[in-house]
Amino acid sequence: MIATAECHPGDDVDSSEPTLSPEQAEAHRHLILFLRGLSKLDAALGRWRPDYGRLRASAAAAGPPPSEADITEAHRLYAEGLRYFADRPGIARTLRMAAASDIAAAIEDSIIRFGAPIAPVEWLVSPAARADVQAPGERPPAVPISEADILAAGGRVALSPWDAERSTPTPPAGRGAPVRRAPPPPPRGSEPPPARPPAKPPARRGSGTDGPPGQQRGRRAFLVGMGLAALLVLILLVVLAVFSAKYLLGEGPTAPGAVASPAQATLPPSDLPSGSPANVLAPVSACKTLPSGQVPTGIALASTTSGIGTDPAVGYSNPFITIQMKGAVQSSTPAFSLIAGVLPFNSTAPSSATASATSGPVDRVGTLQLIAYWNGSQWHGALRNWSGSAWSLSVDAASGVDIVQNGPAITLYWEGLAAGDKYGVIVASSTGCADLELSSTLVPEQNYGATPTP
Repeated sequence: MIATAECHPGDDVDSSEPTLSPEQAEAHRHLILFLRGLSKLDAALGRWRPDYGRLRASAAAAGPPPSEADITEAHRLYAEGLRYFADRPGIARTLRMAAASDIAAAIEDSIIRFGAPIAPVEWLVSPAARADVQAPGERPPAVPISEADILAAGGRVALSPWDAERSTPTPPAGRGAPVRRAPPPPPRGSEPPPARPPAKPPARRGSGTDGPPGQQRGRRAFLVGMGLAALLVLILLVVLAVFSAKYLLGEGPTAPGAVASPAQATLPPSDLPSGSPANVLAPVSACKTLPSGQVPTGIALASTTSGIGTDPAVGYSNPFITIQMKGAVQSSTPAFSLIAGVLPFNSTAPSSATASATSGPVDRVGTLQLIAYWNGSQWHGALRNWSGSAWSLSVDAASGVDIVQNGPAITLYWEGLAAGDKYGVIVASSTGCADLELSSTLVPEQNYGATPTP
């Protein structure tokens, strides 16, 4: 999602933005563990799970097959992050609703298929077990999860493919039919207590249960009819109110000064023309080395800062990296890319052998890359993720990266940034490339959340 805000030169992200509480920060840290572990498992196993809201399952990444140690390490991150939320019902509500829904979907799916809130690692490292995981008819017995449990974990956004399958009629007994779990047998040497008939609750006077059977049925039918009539009247009132508001208010007035200048006007991804995604890495092909060539003066890098602030594209607080340039992007500014390379805490950067002919040394900068691409008329956000063997790329809405321009300051919002991460910045145009906060070996050096660079 893209947003543009009017401001005066020199304005930056408001330093008075509220910071995360210790509980929110801890929940966010475990969310990042879950997302990174899930991403690594997806890259290794392919479609081993259904879609969790925004977290789409995909085919396995190209390259050599993962080892058991790779899958175990990825499962450790996934399990450590997800177990935090499974053990603390309701803690996911401290996150954004979309993230909380993804967590709830992952927990629900695992409970249904494995009888536990986290997929067991032995199912993922065993090829035979993975074949069972991928075949819906071969899943273990289903364990129902209550609506209260789902809401406590943060709620759901949409049905996953597995949910849609469960909504179909129950198959006859036999292969693939759900199996009812029996209670465990009593300890040896002890006899089970005799079964007691359920006690019948006493009837309350005036409750509709006293009187002759015909009178009871008449009262129930009357109460049901009254409830349905009241519900129908309520629905009609709501529909009438919505259409009246649309007719009377229309689109609503536009506040003075709320329209961005032509030099800064952008469109959200949903309004962009359909077709192939933007080629956000096109300017990178000129970066045979870093630095190289001559970067236009207006887009030269000046400084960086980072922290947590309100993301105008979604209205929530999100982590951000702001890149201050020496000039403001105008409608006449040629296409270029800003790349914030992120090296998560305790991660190892890709080696020089991973650099491709297209992206060159940029492939060696961090294991996550937030990209702001200016195509000459509008901004595009993108995210690159290093799986350990290949880079993957998501563009615009699928990336989760929001771009906001405030004069010469370009801010990249992304919920995956966390304390302990390091980052550095690259600007790439058709005439040259430059970097800021990268070592001579292209390792990010700036601490996320630190004070601005001079």
